[in-house]
Amino acid sequence: MNLKPDSKLDTYIDQPFGSLRMRRVRIGRIEFEDIEIAGREAAINLQELFHTAVERTGRRRVGKDGTRYPEPLPMGAPARLLSVEVSDYLSDMVRRNLQPHTVKAAGRTLQILTMACGDIPVSRIDHKHIYTLWDLLRWAPPNLTSDDAYRGMSVESIIMLGQKARVVSPAHSTFELHRRFLTTFFTRLVKARAIAFSPMDAFGESKKDLVEDPNKPERLFSDEDLQRIFNPDIFVPWAIKFPHRWWGPILGLYTGARINEVAQLKVADILQERGVWCLAIRKTMDEDLVGSSGPKSRQRLKGKSSVRRIPIPQPVLDAGLLDFLADMQAFGHPRLFPHLSAGVNRTTGETNARYSQGLLNQFGSYLKELGFPKGVAFHAFRHTLSTELDNQGVPAEEIALITGHSVIKRVPVLQDNYYHRKPDAVRVRQANALALYRPAVELPVYRRGQFASRLSPDAKVYP
Repeated sequence: MNLKPDSKLDTYIDQPFGSLRMRRVRIGRIEFEDIEIAGREAAINLQELFHTAVERTGRRRVGKDGTRYPEPLPMGAPARLLSVEVSDYLSDMVRRNLQPHTVKAAGRTLQILTMACGDIPVSRIDHKHIYTLWDLLRWAPPNLTSDDAYRGMSVESIIMLGQKARVVSPAHSTFELHRRFLTTFFTRLVKARAIAFSPMDAFGESKKDLVEDPNKPERLFSDEDLQRIFNPDIFVPWAIKFPHRWWGPILGLYTGARINEVAQLKVADILQERGVWCLAIRKTMDEDLVGSSGPKSRQRLKGKSSVRRIPIPQPVLDAGLLDFLADMQAFGHPRLFPHLSAGVNRTTGETNARYSQGLLNQFGSYLKELGFPKGVAFHAFRHTLSTELDNQGVPAEEIALITGHSVIKRVPVLQDNYYHRKPDAVRVRQANALALYRPAVELPVYRRGQFASRLSPDAKVYP
């Protein structure tokens, strides 16, 4: 091969300026003539092409029926730089309407990958780079991706700093999250035929740690816990301040809905279906957000399986939910709990779609005052209902109809395309299951006009 390791091409990649011309380069039986490159990426692409030519024209041992002639050089452009692929990948995640926090988390993983292996062509990333990445993740100092002090430092130096500081190892779930982000990224490149194989193929899911923390609180409410929470002498004085305080815990207790599903409900989401009052967990457009990009919503759902309608249990109706609904209809605001804010992203100006934050903070403080340990929160209602229904012998598929969990499909094509859910049958199954759930609490009864001061024309509310 006529191209030497210390060639002008290597120098140009390190310090690109102007353009670089090469009259003739010969690699084995392949010749490149009259080459002109401008810019670092073009130089790296050419180097990638040279490496491919070396691999394809290298002398190989062959078998009896083999051939000593190399395969022809494949047509197509060389692999692009990692930074270019990452940028396009994250932009595509935004295009696919994935949650902003998911895009941000994936971006952080890929940023650390770039630190581990450098901004090289993606086809050059192999298992050795992934091993380096695991070491970097293990010993990464705090704020690795945001602190400018680490810019320009070598991976080895960063790892040594972490080891010297005895950085605590990330949790197993954190490593697994990084692994999933990387696997998805490289799988996308394989499908796009940007690389021949994924370096993550050699790295499966790690074995889960079975060590238990005996001091970790149970994410489940006992009958005594529920009686403490809904003790009328304590609950009513706390809940009387806002509608979401009054009805949020009650709906969480009897439906097992996620806190954001409850907090973002609209007045129209309490509806009758064939004579049965239901709670519609769904995402509908907000008319004030409709623009050139189409309809938008401040609501957010975890996934497709989250969309569902739940029959409202009789104890909730007996507690006066329909009277509250009448008050909200008279008030005229589309939100069921208009004192909760969805929040606005300071960078983009878009909605954060997190109506749950206010209720989460307030209910968390309430539980803390009652003596509940850290880690026990609104989500425990969901665990409590699911566990009790399971103890009552309700099949997992029936519980999923209430909680909005996805179900593993044994025959996906049949179940996706040939099974059609009949609303009447589904409501009967849901209602029968919920009828078995009888928490040992006495709910306070709502009175019409109870929140008159909060629902006055000059009250502070959010869209």
